[in-house]
Amino acid sequence: MIASKHRLRVAVLLSGSGTNLQAMIDAAGRGTLAGSVVVVASDRPDAQGLGRARNAGIPAHMVDYRSYMRLEVGDDLGRGLPVDIEELDRSQRILKNPDPRRRLEQLHRLVLAEQELIRVLDAYQPDCICLAGFMRLVSPYLIGHYNRQGSWKIINIHPALLPAFPGQHGYRDTFAYGCKWGGITIHFVDEGEDSGPVIAQAVYPIWPDDDLEAVNRRGLRMEHEMYVQVINWLAADHIRVEGTESGRLRTVNTDPDYRGIIESWIAKAFED
Repeated sequence: MIASKHRLRVAVLLSGSGTNLQAMIDAAGRGTLAGSVVVVASDRPDAQGLGRARNAGIPAHMVDYRSYMRLEVGDDLGRGLPVDIEELDRSQRILKNPDPRRRLEQLHRLVLAEQELIRVLDAYQPDCICLAGFMRLVSPYLIGHYNRQGSWKIINIHPALLPAFPGQHGYRDTFAYGCKWGGITIHFVDEGEDSGPVIAQAVYPIWPDDDLEAVNRRGLRMEHEMYVQVINWLAADHIRVEGTESGRLRTVNTDPDYRGIIESWIAKAFED
């Protein structure tokens, strides 16, 4: 069993196969996860991860983002929302449309979807929210709802060594660029795209005869181990966020076994 100061109630958001979710479920079953997955939510009704959750007896919910994104806003822009839409636009760094009206309409729809998502998640009182292949933008409304009083509750895993190759296609972009090393990053979520404070990173080699499938396979094995370990670090209060002279936030890991854990990740990457 894992020794920790407390056990976390974990919510998982996903859009696809849910292999990171399965790694968490398996670790919980072995007693090597300092917590339990209490709810899974997806933006896609056909997401395989929802089936994984149901098979494990975990509540599974779908929030229909597509329907929200098709809504006509018209004269209702900002009306009835729990936040000031223009103030929210000033704080967000994810929507790039130069047309202010179109950007505000998109943000309006996103907040409506997030309202429903928050209702789902809050019913299970999660300690942390793990994005695991959740292919939707996250607005400052959702972030602000959970990141209160200096807390950081939303975590994302990204299949590249940030700040290189942000966005949806980290494996593909790393491979296409011709990198000799790939990487996995787990970070707290802030108002930008894959820009929050980094919690953990690890690298794996890309060999001359590798194809994209081999890179994906090697990286996914690393993802599964890393995400479980990060949850354990959070449960043990080993992660601290602090400021730097540049103004950039960074995390500090106080686990005395930190170096050995990182070395073990990289060593396993060479076993393939």
